Amino acid sequence: MKKLLLIIYNKVLERLMGFGLIRTKTFIVNSKNIVFHDLGNNNLLKGIGINGFESHENETIKLIKKYNWEVDNFFDIGSNIGHYAVIASLYLENVDVVAVEPFPLNAEYIDKLKVNNNLSFSLVKKAVDSTTGETKDFYFPISKNSSKLPASGTLINSFKGSGGVYNDLPFNVVQVETITLDDLTKDNKGSFLIKIMINDKDKNDVFNLMSEHGYNGFLITNAGLVRESRPLTMPRPNRSDRTLWRNHFFSKNQLMKLKNFQLIIMDIGYKFGFIVV
Repeated sequence: MKKLLLIIYNKVLERLMGFGLIRTKTFIVNSKNIVFHDLGNNNLLKGIGINGFESHENETIKLIKKYNWEVDNFFDIGSNIGHYAVIASLYLENVDVVAVEPFPLNAEYIDKLKVNNNLSFSLVKKAVDSTTGETKDFYFPISKNSSKLPASGTLINSFKGSGGVYNDLPFNVVQVETITLDDLTKDNKGSFLIKIMINDKDKNDVFNLMSEHGYNGFLITNAGLVRESRPLTMPRPNRSDRTLWRNHFFSKNQLMKLKNFQLIIMDIGYKFGFIVV
């Protein structure tokens, strides 16, 4: 009965956010009050509005908060609403945090979030590409609900009629400016957190590229870091076309150093036989 009431309560909250009747929520992030506005503008905002600030990909948030990064910069590329930029800027000391978001409305949201909460990260309103300074088409899905800020977008059309990942979704196009990863990071070396989905056609290419440059690959799970020999993109229990854990950690650090992270590290290849706790 309690579970049913909670489901109903959450549905009511979601509707109220979607109608703009609940617009803001304050979260305590590392002892600082952070106010997120316009909660009805996309599903990520609704999700954290209902379930809490650290509910979205909380296994990755644990990694950002607890791992000894030893880096000077943190780049949140494809920042969406600035979620990870907020976390990194408040938990990582003496690290310059940069949110990178090409879609104009999302970038505008991040700008307002930053100013309203007096946050110290910077914002680059460009799309990462193989060239710098070009203007290119940026494809994004047309929302079927009240969402105004798209959760995905791409320089390569993978939407309706393309045969791509989001082939069933209608889309729209805006013009964005590009920048290369080298120009963005200015040759800073470090670790990478990369989202690899189960239906990404080039997932093996991405993984192999990192391996060829000397990076060890790990799947970020609720139980800890799982050593990978190729991308572990397991399906959700109820959706074979959706990914259970999407974020992968690539580092050149030795395994012994990673063990100091105090999360479980298991070299299991493709034998996915452990229990998540």
